[in-house]
Amino acid sequence: METNQKTGRTIGFLLFLTISAGIPSVILRGLSISLTNSPDFLSQIFENALEMRVAILLDILTSALWVVIATIIFKQIKKFNRRLAIGFFGIWIIYSAIIIFSNISHLSLLSLSQEFVNAQVVNAEYFMIAGRLKVEDYFWAHFFGIMLYATAAFIFYYFLFKNRLVPRFLSGWGMIAISIVFIACWLNIFDLNVSFHFFSQNGIHMIVLTGWLIAKGFAKDPINPNQSIK
Repeated sequence: METNQKTGRTIGFLLFLTISAGIPSVILRGLSISLTNSPDFLSQIFENALEMRVAILLDILTSALWVVIATIIFKQIKKFNRRLAIGFFGIWIIYSAIIIFSNISHLSLLSLSQEFVNAQVVNAEYFMIAGRLKVEDYFWAHFFGIMLYATAAFIFYYFLFKNRLVPRFLSGWGMIAISIVFIACWLNIFDLNVSFHFFSQNGIHMIVLTGWLIAKGFAKDPINPNQSIK
């Protein structure tokens, strides 16, 4: 059905926008745990405050786009399984709240860096400890947010797989890729070193899926209501 195809292409286009805004957001963010090892890391944060504020703005924009995407996906999953759709959207709302919290933590870190520079204190230990805690706040919120994102994405890929709206190798690949991300987040929580490739492989899948949806959209055959699970 042509409407079904257009829905897929709309999701693909919105995914393209999130990738376009998300990549510079990550690059401009400039936060890392290793950064806090520097004795003047608060001064570095103050010097890069403009880039970081742009990163926060882009991250919020990306989150807003994700809510739009989640709303469209919710309507599609609802035709297949109402409870699954409600669970999917509920997870996404919690994820969005965590993203807001993580950006508030980053903004308060910027405020702390400004106070540090303006105060010109000799003993900066208090500021350094507070700054490290703010960075930790951001990253712990970030990891929990990713786990919620991974859970919602798995539901979406499962929905695609069951209804054959995209080639099954794409939806199956997505379930595997996002499961690896979920596991990698838990490994980080247990303080185990995890290669960046655990996360980057999901990015490759996202780019391929986005390209497919823009070019092909969802399969034209509509979901058969008689096969729905209530």
